[in-house]
Amino acid sequence: MSSVLSPVGPQPARVYWIRRLVVLGVPLILIIVIAVSCSGGGKKPSASSTGSGTPTGSSTPAGGVTDCAPGDLSAAITTSEQTYAVGDEPVFTGTLTNVSSTTCRLTTAPSDEIWTVTSGAADWWTTGASAGCPTSDVATTKNLAPGATTTLSITWDGKRLDPGCSPGEAASPGTYHLAAKLAGVRAQQVTFHFTQNTD
Repeated sequence: MSSVLSPVGPQPARVYWIRRLVVLGVPLILIIVIAVSCSGGGKKPSASSTGSGTPTGSSTPAGGVTDCAPGDLSAAITTSEQTYAVGDEPVFTGTLTNVSSTTCRLTTAPSDEIWTVTSGAADWWTTGASAGCPTSDVATTKNLAPGATTTLSITWDGKRLDPGCSPGEAASPGTYHLAAKLAGVRAQQVTFHFTQNTD
């Protein structure tokens, strides 16, 4: 024990004390470094630092914009004229508005647009699947900010749609109603008229 406290040798005692501190200090420093590395610095990552927190399978892309749900939108429809002459081809326009408080991504395609014309109890024309007419699946995608709108339009040839998706007789003078369901959102129907062509 005396040799530990009082080093014996040709060198000054200070030299032996420095050697012992180095021998004891290096392992101690290594132990501290390993302990800190394994603990990750003592700080665990918060939920916000690991990503957006979006569940797997969500439709939220990296930009944080989600797909527009029907509840995010309102739909309104108009006709190009209030009254048409028999033989005219009315143009119908639909407007979709983002009524939510956040931007959403809207994808539309003709196959998702159902336009229907009726007169009284008679069905005159529709783009719905019941007609059996081919529709395009070419889609258009855009982001809609809160309050922003996008428009869709279609032209009706003014004729009854017969079975087999073939055009029938021209609309006769009278009152007609236009209804539409666009991107899953139903619009309030509007009324228009056909009058006899006097030309």
